[in-house]
Amino acid sequence: MKQPVHDWIRAHRRLLAGAAVTLAAALCLAWVGYSLHHACKNVSQYEIVHDAYVEKQGLYPTDPAAGLTQVLRTEPGVTLYGVRLMFVTGGRVAQGSLTVQLLSGETLLATSVSDMTALLDGAFVDILFDRPVVMQQGQAYRLAITAAPAAPEDAVGLVYGEGAMADPALPLADALSPDQPGRTAALQYITNYTGTRFALKAFAPLAALVLLAVGGGWWLLFVKRAKAHWSFAYLAALLGLAFALVTPPLAGPDEYVHAAGAYALASQLTGQAGVESAYDENGVYRSQLAMRACDAPHMRAVSGEIGAIAYKEMADGLFSAGNSGALTAAVSVRAPYNVQPVQYLPQALGMLLARALGLGFYAMLLLGRLANLAVYVALAALAVRFAPAGKNIFFAVGLLPMCLALAGSLSADTAVLGLAFLLSALCLRGACEQRAMSLGAQACVLVLAALLAPAKAIYILLVGLCFFIRPENLGGRARSRAYKGLVCAAALGGWVLANGSTVAYMFRSVDVERLTLALAPLAVLAALAAMAWLRWRKSPAFRRGAVIGGAVLAAVLAAVAVWVAGNSGEALTPEEYAAGIQPNGESVYVFSAGYIISHLPQTFKLLANTLGRELPTYLQGLVGALPGEPIVYGLEISWTLTLGLLLVLLASCLRRQGQPPRLHGRGRWLLGGVCLGVTALMVLANVSWTPINSATVFGIQGRYLLPVLPLALLLLGECDTVCLKRDSSRGLRFCSAALAAATALDSLVLFATA
Repeated sequence: MKQPVHDWIRAHRRLLAGAAVTLAAALCLAWVGYSLHHACKNVSQYEIVHDAYVEKQGLYPTDPAAGLTQVLRTEPGVTLYGVRLMFVTGGRVAQGSLTVQLLSGETLLATSVSDMTALLDGAFVDILFDRPVVMQQGQAYRLAITAAPAAPEDAVGLVYGEGAMADPALPLADALSPDQPGRTAALQYITNYTGTRFALKAFAPLAALVLLAVGGGWWLLFVKRAKAHWSFAYLAALLGLAFALVTPPLAGPDEYVHAAGAYALASQLTGQAGVESAYDENGVYRSQLAMRACDAPHMRAVSGEIGAIAYKEMADGLFSAGNSGALTAAVSVRAPYNVQPVQYLPQALGMLLARALGLGFYAMLLLGRLANLAVYVALAALAVRFAPAGKNIFFAVGLLPMCLALAGSLSADTAVLGLAFLLSALCLRGACEQRAMSLGAQACVLVLAALLAPAKAIYILLVGLCFFIRPENLGGRARSRAYKGLVCAAALGGWVLANGSTVAYMFRSVDVERLTLALAPLAVLAALAAMAWLRWRKSPAFRRGAVIGGAVLAAVLAAVAVWVAGNSGEALTPEEYAAGIQPNGESVYVFSAGYIISHLPQTFKLLANTLGRELPTYLQGLVGALPGEPIVYGLEISWTLTLGLLLVLLASCLRRQGQPPRLHGRGRWLLGGVCLGVTALMVLANVSWTPINSATVFGIQGRYLLPVLPLALLLLGECDTVCLKRDSSRGLRFCSAALAAATALDSLVLFATA
């Protein structure tokens, strides 16, 4: 009997393993749900109404059964879940029951009955009504606070302010003597409340997504053995949707800026009023953005709130409908700087669909996120499809929590990631495969280069991957040179138009006129050299001399440029330096090209300090271990997950024993140069915004290196020190998805309990 059972287990081992994995995922989800339930139940949001009072100066009612009355300030549209009142009990634990009624005239709107033993002397206490009440314009509201003490000494009163500390519009009075109301109770409104089961209800859709991703991913990878790009598309879509639901509104990296940019583009596409941008008095680029009345209260100029209440507000407003599409409100927002409209096109189309359907702000935000996610999934899946080598690398990088979190937000960097991955895959395909590159693929590379280069200045060097393509795959050396020149020209033209002003700012301190005068004689020498080349280019001796002369000319050119840039008036007197210190301790003077060259020791020290202090943070930002906006929230997922993500990345680049190298010698140098060049440009761009008295470079984030991460892993995989004995692609791919799902759950707990 044992042998048939053993054979049955072997025959169905994949399904049994999938069931075990799904069960483990369900247990993890149960634990997360339990944690959320206990951390997020009975969480309230408060609004201060009156806080001018003398602590423990209490008004006791003449008759507890008649009680006290407190007039409320009407705030139309505000949902009142209850109030917070500060009680006095004479320093003892009072016994009995307390009743608080919300009245409009003589109409009873809501009631709260509680045990007096929960009242702490001189402390605010939540009084939650049996039903929420939406305050209406033109109605007067008041509280009737009565008590039924167990004994006469169980007296309960309210802390109040009187005289100058009282609000005449909010009188507090004894019900038996209402003619002396010159007092106002310490009062707060409870404007939102999670209740006891909100967390479990809100968590259910996310739990279903994670189970579908884990269980369905196992079935696709190990049972169905689907192709890599189909498995990736399935997992990226579900896990990206999970991150879109996990990230609170406007809490993604710089999402409030990207939301404003996408909203403005959506209005421009329909010919509606757009946006007026200018720098404010603090040098911040702001805009007056016209928007719908239902969106104006939620659009912000800073990152969104996190916590259980943020999720509650999103859930309450997600199904709002029937909103007007007229742009009748205007909000001051942070305008996106130097971002191309095409990067906001998917988000804008999603927002337009929501606005056309009359959906509210949160549904509009979600549709914009989903449109952004759809574009990312399509581009990244195509990258996995066309990558001739290192499919595991593109798979693992594409499923990193950082990539999915960006894709599940309104970030403009999502398009950059997708374009970079696909461009890299197509260029690698043209380099590694010995077959002609189709006209469609060539056109795709040209379009991708033209879109990617202006999207973000530091990634223009990725266009250099076109030189990795074999000339014979492009129809010969002549056609190859013409095609690659066209690709570079398209990319460089867009890059200059989009980033010319930024580059000019970085070199603002360089004396361009003096530099031009210094290099003019070299231009004459170059012209004479060209004439000599045309006359004697067939002579081998002249060719050797031309190479030597060109090298000397280039060295002189570089030396002159460095000398002029380093002597362009970048020195600051002690008085100027002291006068430039702001109240926050930072200098108004920042690094520039001239300052860097003339202060090389200071620059090297800055870079060394940055690498030594911030490297772990950069690794966390690279894989997505810092949910939301890291500078604002300071959240960190478990280091166990972080190390797991890093190990999966390293494992994805390993080759099997005996497998030939994936890159030829020149290709390795090219990929290494692209990776180092993009890193150098990123550092230079951020140094240019760093105050000169800063100890570390300002603004560097690990996620900026995601577009070149597949190339770096390909290079790392060429090392033969560690190899795999057998193919473990499916296991690595499933581990990538499982770790991404676990990171989404951990991020949810961090966001909800912050």
